[in-house]
Amino acid sequence: MLKPEERKRAIVIGTGLMGPGIAYTLASAGWDVTLCARSESSLTKGLRSYQAAIDTLLQGGCISEPDAGTAHDKIAGTLDLEAAVSDADLVIESIAEDLDVKRTLFQRIEARCPSDTLLSSNTSGLPVGQLAAVLNKPGRFAVTHFWNPPHLMPLVEVVKGESTSQETVDTLVALLEQAGKKPVVVLKDTPGQLGNRLFHALLREAIWIVQEGIASAEDVDTAVKTSFGRRFPVYGLLEHQDVVGLDTVLAIQSYMCKALCNHTEAGMLLQNTVKSGGLGVKSGHGFYDWSKRDIETTVKQRDAFLIRMLKSETS
Repeated sequence: MLKPEERKRAIVIGTGLMGPGIAYTLASAGWDVTLCARSESSLTKGLRSYQAAIDTLLQGGCISEPDAGTAHDKIAGTLDLEAAVSDADLVIESIAEDLDVKRTLFQRIEARCPSDTLLSSNTSGLPVGQLAAVLNKPGRFAVTHFWNPPHLMPLVEVVKGESTSQETVDTLVALLEQAGKKPVVVLKDTPGQLGNRLFHALLREAIWIVQEGIASAEDVDTAVKTSFGRRFPVYGLLEHQDVVGLDTVLAIQSYMCKALCNHTEAGMLLQNTVKSGGLGVKSGHGFYDWSKRDIETTVKQRDAFLIRMLKSETS
């Protein structure tokens, strides 16, 4: 297997929400990246999204004009998957969350790529073992779950399957660190991996609180943004417990855990809202009335904050 410093050609498959940002991450680390799409229109859209990621970072002062030019020169686009993967050092798939579609894709890739190419999926929850089961060499496969938006979020979860070799994990971690990411290793192939398990545990409780009339959706979000959300970037959840004192934490958990939502199905508020056509931004209403809110402003505020965080970490 090639060493991390010897790997320089990456293929990113998928031009939707995540693919272009992943492609930028690799290009910013000096990789030659090919973005693969199924149609000319989707490829054009993906390359525009790639350029938009560069523009966002440039305008935010996170990269220089020369850096932006270099990243622009490092990307190419293609519709020919087989030709693209034929000399790839790394392939990252970021298409629809459909197990059968992804497995079929990886069979196509393995049939044409070199024997030492690292194969990876950006899935946010599909099992590593089931994805790798169709491969002749499952040891070179792992999940690399980037967080959205990938050009602004540092975390990448490297998920190890039962057949994934330690060398594959170590190489992917080294590559991601070279690209400026903060990789964490998920040692067991478990639903939701790491970040999404934590997030959905909190989300389940948040929906329950609104459903039971304990607080409004607005106040739940305000509580998250202005309390533990403020300190999490520099002060981890378990780190805080050690500071508080585990005897105190145990005393609180002895009664708090009994009061928390422990349902194993999605909350009724969520189910009923979806049944009534409330899908969030895409339908105009969900937990919020989006006819009275501007999604573009919301995303711009999110990205501006993430950019400030990136600048503070690199300054």
